[in-house]
Amino acid sequence: MAKSLDRVLQPDGSYKWEEVDLIHSTKKVEPIIKPEPVVEPVKKEALEVQKETIADFESMTKSQLETYGRTIGLELDKRHNKAELIAEIQKFTSAN
Repeated sequence: MAKSLDRVLQPDGSYKWEEVDLIHSTKKVEPIIKPEPVVEPVKKEALEVQKETIADFESMTKSQLETYGRTIGLELDKRHNKAELIAEIQKFTSAN
């Protein structure tokens, strides 16, 4: 078996050069070529349905309301109470 010159860690923390046996094989390895995954286009119908869905604001938390507001282009301030946040979202969506 072939040997190689390698640094070996000693118990005292220093390194020492030693001849060691090769761990890996010397055979040529052929690369595995995986086919590209097929990406299906997103249907527009699914996106339109998602926009038309009316959110249930009363069951959402203030953080969820803020996140929802960002998705529709509205920046909300969580320092306001939940009712004010819902009113702002409804005002924004009725204006658009």
